[in-house]
Parts: sequence; C-alpha cells; structure tokens
Amino acid sequence: MSLKLASGFEFDYENLYGEGKVTEADLKSYEEDLKKAHEAMKVMREKGFIRAHLSKDGEPEKVLFSQLPYIEEGHLNSPSSLKHLQELTDHVKDNVDFVVSLGIGGSFLGDKVIFDVHCGEFWNELPKAERDGFPKIIFSGQNIDPRRTGDIIHYLENSAKVTKSHEKRNLKVLLLVISKSGGTLDTMSNFMVIYDALQKLGDIDVEVVAVTDPNMEKQTLLKKLAIEKGWPQYAVPDGVGGRFSIFCEVGLTLAACVCLRGF
Repeated sequence: MSLKLASGFEFDYENLYGEGKVTEADLKSYEEDLKKAHEAMKVMREKGFIRAHLSKDGEPEKVLFSQLPYIEEGHLNSPSSLKHLQELTDHVKDNVDFVVSLGIGGSFLGDKVIFDVHCGEFWNELPKAERDGFPKIIFSGQNIDPRRTGDIIHYLENSAKVTKSHEKRNLKVLLLVISKSGGTLDTMSNFMVIYDALQKLGDIDVEVVAVTDPNMEKQTLLKKLAIEKGWPQYAVPDGVGGRFSIFCEVGLTLAACVCLRGF
C-alpha cells in the first residue's frame, strides 16, 4: 500500500497500516483531531502562524518552513528568488573552479546532503566535462579546526600552481559563506582566515557570496561586509529552522553551484 504524489514521490505505508498496526478504527477515533491538525497546517502555510510559538529568543516568530515547496511571489521561494539563484548557476558553471561552502549546523549538514545525493563521494575527482562544467566543492566552517583550514588553503594553493602551469590562468575560487547571525564564530573565523590567505596568493582569483539575515535595519556583520564589498547576497530567512534550511536559499545556493538550472 502506498501513496504517490504528482511529483513522483511515493510513501509506502505497508508496514504501518493493518491488523496489529494502525487500524481503520484508530484513524476513525482521531478523525476530528486530524481535521483540526490539517486546518492548523493550512493556516501555518498561508500565514506562518502557530499558536504560542516563540523563537529561541522568546519572541513571537512565524513558522514558514511548510511554505517552502510552494513557489509563489511573496513566498520565501518565488519565481524571482529562483531567477536570482539561476544567476549564481550561470556564473559558476564553466567559470569557477572551486566553491568553498562555509557553514555550521543545518547550513553545513543540509548542503552536505545535497552534495552527497547529487554529486557523490568522488565528484571532485571527476573531469570538468563529467561535472557538466560545475565546480569542485570543499566544505569548511563547521568547526574551528586550524589543521583542516590550513590544509584547504594549501590544497587550493597547489591547485592554483597546476592551473597556472597547465592552463596559463589563475585558479578561480568562490567562498559561499552561510551565517544567519553573520557572526557565527566557527564559520566566520574560517572564512576570514581563508579569504585573507587566498587574497595574498597571486595565482588565485577569489570571490564571495554571502548568505545571511536579509534585515537591512539590523545588519549582520556579514551583510555589512557584503554591502561594502559588493558581494552577491542570498537570504537565511526567519521562520525556517536549520533542519529545514536545505529547502531555502541556505541549501539552494549550494545546489545552484552543482546542479540547479533551467529556471
């Protein structure tokens, strides 16, 4: 027994429903409660409202993760936001050699899932043609590890020497920095060390894409830097917890660097 959606997603409930499991009588007894839950879900999706929900700071906060699959103007994912993501795809494809994704928590784990599912373990070993012109991906910023940070810099420095020798050009590296607060210690310290080191290497062209809180009134450190330096910006929105951030620009920016296109 299964339920198949128009998207092709299929949910098999063979081992959940039947005698000794969830029965028809069970469903009947919860019918009214399920209807109420369904109505509450509709309100949450439309307005982001859940009664008595507070942010981790104790303030009222909308809950918007359930809106993410529905692409409409005014939603977190909209035709205009997907067009903005397409601009990132168009830029990195056949133009950027490495993307260093810097994030922690959902901003690392979600992006790593996208990489593992779409790219596989040996993506960076594939020829450029087999990667369809998309860059190699390195993950950083999920902890303060000077050894790994130093190794990343050394690896990119050696890659730059090979590129200069074989292709007579500079290595092109994009730092994708993801931090809602714009000051996450692990992420921002790794970013600043790598950014400073790469800028000092003459064989590397380094650029930055900032993914942070879009609030203009209370600008994060990362947003201030992005405005000052003219870096492209994407949003870590309110109302979306880290476990769901893979479905907003936190995860979709990484997806744009390996597969997202056609919008």
